[in-house]
Amino acid sequence: MKPEVKRITERNIIYDYLKKLFTRGQVFLKTKEHNIETSSFIFNEDGIAFTLSQSVSIPDEGISLYIRNGNELIIIRVVITGRAGEEYKCSVSDMFIMNIPRREERVNAAVNNDIGRAYVSNIISDFTLKESFENNRRTILALKENFEEKLGKQYDSAKIYSIIDQKRDERMKYFMEERMPYFIRDVTQPAEDDPQYRYYIANIYSAQQEADKRMISEIAVPFLYRHMMPFGYLCVNGMQPLSNEDFSLLKKYGMGISTVVTNDTNMIRSSDDRAAITDLSRNGLGIIFKERVLLKHFMEEGLVIFTVFLPGDKTLIIMCQVKNITFLKKGIYRIGCRIVNFDATGEVSYSEYLESAGINTNPDAEQQLSGS
Repeated sequence: MKPEVKRITERNIIYDYLKKLFTRGQVFLKTKEHNIETSSFIFNEDGIAFTLSQSVSIPDEGISLYIRNGNELIIIRVVITGRAGEEYKCSVSDMFIMNIPRREERVNAAVNNDIGRAYVSNIISDFTLKESFENNRRTILALKENFEEKLGKQYDSAKIYSIIDQKRDERMKYFMEERMPYFIRDVTQPAEDDPQYRYYIANIYSAQQEADKRMISEIAVPFLYRHMMPFGYLCVNGMQPLSNEDFSLLKKYGMGISTVVTNDTNMIRSSDDRAAITDLSRNGLGIIFKERVLLKHFMEEGLVIFTVFLPGDKTLIIMCQVKNITFLKKGIYRIGCRIVNFDATGEVSYSEYLESAGINTNPDAEQQLSGS
């Protein structure tokens, strides 16, 4: 459900919010890629003035400043009218109020003196994974050619796709979301109750028909780094319906390629940099660090895999989607992450840690409570 948004243009109302909230709270500048906490924020008869602790590129046509007040996110759009050093002067154009409640209860990593002992390391992101493939292009192409030749002897059409190919196609878009294989047994036999079939017909079938109208069946299997992060797929097509035996065989092929690539530390090396965990919830966590070099691992909406080290010698591997990157005062960077997947035993360890801090990890129980 999209948040309720209220636009306000009346100057008196906007100025009242600026005086009562913005001059007293944490005000952030929203850029295309990051959120930056202002070092100071002043509002008076001369307008708005704010300073930043670091130099950033700010467009002249207009920017947004925001503050959180309980369940509300209050955003003002302003136009830069002048600059002196790191101080920007601007005039306000309008304001938006969005009702965005906190989605879930969080536990601060300082609970039980855990701060500094809960951290992440062994970091690799989807774009650093792609860089590793680019640096080993010959190896990847040789692997691709070998499997396409092998599968081409067994099937009417066989294709291997990797993230260094020119563009992300509809199959790869599907695997980035679902991370599981699909099996289209026979397109001449509609299966409208199957979501995979519906996606295939809506997004893939027309392109496949342009390539070869004789093909009526398809199996596609993703390649997953650490069994979680997609880096390509294999796809076979048949002029006749494919079988369950084909599906099982191709899933084994996919698993084999995933394992070979994941275990090749000469090709892919995760970073041993560390970032402290500040807070955790059932579906997300926040991490902080001061070293600017660590920013290279994170990009908004990008995927990242890292090992989480929790007190009590508990370790688990998590794949997250980066939701926001914030520059705080005193040169601190904060990354907000949404948890996408765990390793085999990680979810249990993570839930146990949250429960030890009094956080409910049962979503069904939360729904029952909220509905009563």
